[in-house]
Amino acid sequence: MSGFLLSIVLLVVSSLSAYAHTVHNFSFANGLVHPVFGPDHFLAMLSVGIVSALIGGAAIWRVPSVFVLSMIIGGGLGMLDLDMFAMDAGLIEYYISDLIVEIAIGLSVFLFGLSIFWIHVIGERLAWTLVFSFGLFHGYAHGMEIPPGALPLYYVAGFVVGTTGIHLSGLSIGWLSGKSNRLLSLLRVCGVFSVVAGVYFVFSALR
Repeated sequence: MSGFLLSIVLLVVSSLSAYAHTVHNFSFANGLVHPVFGPDHFLAMLSVGIVSALIGGAAIWRVPSVFVLSMIIGGGLGMLDLDMFAMDAGLIEYYISDLIVEIAIGLSVFLFGLSIFWIHVIGERLAWTLVFSFGLFHGYAHGMEIPPGALPLYYVAGFVVGTTGIHLSGLSIGWLSGKSNRLLSLLRVCGVFSVVAGVYFVFSALR
């Protein structure tokens, strides 16, 4: 009888352990793919990496780090506000908040693309201001869209890793393009594409 009870206990413990492991993976994976498969997030984050590389110097790591830090802060605010909206606020308040966030994200794609095109007028301090301000909105959007049942810490870790990966891709593109005037000209054309995409995202949010 005691052996049977022990078997039941071990089965329950192993099931709970497997469930916890699954929840951790689910939470991390959802955070990881959110910036990668969101075209507005992806373009903004890629542009941040490109701009950082083109500015050069310490901006290569400082500017992306500021964006990631800002996203973490915004993500926490988004998760808190999601709970408050669910309990207290009506649909109108929720819609207005969501609209402002989406417009800000679209505007970030526009401005970061413009920064690539006009990189000669973008200094590190201006880049800090832009990435910190808009990083809050990107993080807020991630926090608002955390899936039910996801663990916040693992979800945040996921989107931090995803965002960092996109930044590194942008840094690589910017670094390689800086070695050739022809590639740099092509990169500026890509900056124009981001500007157009940003306008599209803003108008899509307003519809």
